[in-house]
Parts: sequence; structure tokens; C-alpha cells
Amino acid sequence: MRVLLVNAFHYLRGGVERTYFDESRWLTAAGHEVAHLAIRDPRNLPSPTAVHFAPAADFGEGAPALRQLAQLSRAIWSGPAARSAEVVVREFRPEVAHLHAPSRYLTPSILRPLERAGVPVVMTLHDFKPWCTNRILFAHGAPCERCRGGRHWRSLATGCVQDSRLKSAVGVVEAYAHDLVGAYRAVRLWIAPSRFVLEKAGEFGVDRARLRLLSHGVECAEVAAGTPGTSPEAAAASHPAIPGERYILFAGRLSVEKGVRLLPALAMRIAPVPLVIVGEGPLRAWLDSQVASLPNLRLPGYRADAELAALRANAAVVVVPSLFYEHFCYAAAEALLDARPVVAARIGAIPELVEHEVTGLLAPPGDAHALAEAVVRALDDPHAAQWAETGRTRVLEAGAPALHVERLTAIYREAMAGK
Repeated sequence: MRVLLVNAFHYLRGGVERTYFDESRWLTAAGHEVAHLAIRDPRNLPSPTAVHFAPAADFGEGAPALRQLAQLSRAIWSGPAARSAEVVVREFRPEVAHLHAPSRYLTPSILRPLERAGVPVVMTLHDFKPWCTNRILFAHGAPCERCRGGRHWRSLATGCVQDSRLKSAVGVVEAYAHDLVGAYRAVRLWIAPSRFVLEKAGEFGVDRARLRLLSHGVECAEVAAGTPGTSPEAAAASHPAIPGERYILFAGRLSVEKGVRLLPALAMRIAPVPLVIVGEGPLRAWLDSQVASLPNLRLPGYRADAELAALRANAAVVVVPSLFYEHFCYAAAEALLDARPVVAARIGAIPELVEHEVTGLLAPPGDAHALAEAVVRALDDPHAAQWAETGRTRVLEAGAPALHVERLTAIYREAMAGK
């Protein structure tokens, strides 16, 4: 089958792109013909349709509000992206299109050429963009559903889009415009990567008959140094980024919604055990300022997949202190796949992976004391290794790539049969 995968970015940027590239690779290996639609960027990976990608745009956190305002028309309904979609549909002739996160860079405008050509569309709910102005149901440090029921104006009152009222104003105009034109009407089936997302989408008005549950596939990463069970000294000798003693690992975007502000308190509680924080993001400078008073806080910054895999495989405990509704949580799934004990926040889809005292430990989101107590327990509890092994078995069974492709293509066929 000819499958068109659509996502704003065509380089590895986060969890969305991991799913997008994994599915692209697995579908191709299974004998399907795959093409892509994204925006142009020098970091893009190869694609047979790259020449037709949409022009670049800039709506990132670092983009000035006035620049975003100047791009308002493209943020709402991108003519250039729609024209790129027309060319890709004509040249590739997809049998099905799978949207991941078109975002403001492509906008739902790319759905109209697919609709006119009769191409069935499915979309994975990586976020709540169709109903939430800032996508993640989170504002000012806590989950937020103020805009439920189409009351998008509350986003402006809250200033939740990148903590800017001007950027929130752009988001409000965008949201009302999309509601007005039925921007997502071409989506035949919605893919929810967790039961939490499936139920939440139903609450937001999606016809449950059009929702399909399919968790993300997960495969074992190539480990650059050491394997689970390797001694800390041996692992450190082969890879300088790994401490030569047992350590706690956080890996993810350094942002408020990921619970990063809880990490210094955790480091203080577990000292002298190192807390290794891998990643980059808006809170990096703030974390740097904490290091002088917390010598066990280690900030190696961004690490490529192989290095991160080595750090994860040799961690004593992996911590996931998210404050927002995780849709799936690769950080927990990959740690479990490596048979690492996981301590995580009880929020969003995380409890579907981390079952308390069965595959790991859970703590209330935002409770630094409870999080630290759970990490200390995971370090010393004799049952921790068994929790990790049980978690590994569950992830292997539910996230096997071959099984994922089988279930994904079944959803494609169902969408195609609905013509």
C-alpha cells in the first residue's frame, strides 16, 4: 500500500518525530511504499518527496511574537503547504494519508487536497491541538481545560501559548477559524496512543466510533556502552558520560511541563548519588544555576540516541516527573524496555505503563517529597528489579514493531474501506 506520512518536521525533534520515523521505517520494511510531507529544513532526513515539501516557517518558542503575528495567515491556513500537498498527492498517489502533527507549520490546509482526491485520512493524537489552543492542556504549571467546549477566548485570558498574550491571541484566531471551517472533517479515524487519550478525545466530542487505540511501537535501542546489569565502573570506563557509580537518570525536554523544577529537590534528597539530567530546553540556564549548591547534579546536555541508550541502560533508576498529560511517555517505555526501575508521576497515560509496585513506582504529580521518597525506595527495594523485568515484558508484548505495523495497517484498511 502507498502511505503518505504527514508531520511538520522531518528530522528527529521529539517523541512525535520518533513515532513518525519509526512507523516510516517499519512500514517500508514490511513492503509498503512510503512518502512524506513536511516543511523544508536543512536538518531534514531523506525522503522521496522532499523536493515538494512546504516552505519553512518559524513559530517556535524563540520566535518573536511580532514575527509570528506577521505569519498569521500561514498559521491559520497555509496556502503554500496546501499547494505542496496537491503536488505530493498528484505525484505519489497515496492510498491512505496518516497525519501526525501538522501544527502551525503545515496547518489543516493540507487536508483539503487529500479530501478532494478522495484519499482516506487517519490522524494520531500526539497532542490535543484540535481542541486546545496550546496543544497540551497545560498552563502555568498545571493541567488546564479552560477552553473545553470551544471557549478558545480563555486562552487569551490565560496567556497560555508560550506564556505570551500576543501569541495566545494568534492561537485564539487560529482555533476559531479552524472550528468555523471544520478543519479536521477529512479525518476518518483518530488513533489514540493510550486509553487516557482515547477517553479524553471522547470527552472533547470525538465520535467514539472513529477512535482507535494503538500504543506506539517501541524497539530496543543500540546501546553504545554497557548493557543492563553492567557494573557502573565497567560502563564508565567505556563511556565517559556515564558516572562510575550508581546514578538516577532524567532524560527529556528541560521544561516546566516535564517536571524539571522538581529535580534540584530530588538531587538534594538523594545526595551523594548523582542525578544525571540529559536534554535541552528553556529551563537549562535555571538548572545550571543550581549546580553550585548541588554537586551531585550532572548536566551533560543533549546526547545522541546511542549515548542516551547507554546512560539509560546503566541507570539505577529512571525518573519521569511530568506535570502534564503524557499521551504515551517514551521516557518510561524505553526505560522499561531496558529493564530499568522507573519512578514516575501518576498522570495522563503514564500509569498505563508504570503500574505502582508492579512495573515501577508512582508519585502524585508535582509532589517533590513523594517523588524523592519513591526514588530512594527504588534504589534499595529488593523488588525493584522484578518491577523492571515485568515492565520489560509488558512493553515487549505491546510495543513490538511487527505487531504495531499489523495493527496500524488494519486501521489504514478500515479507513480505506470507508470510501
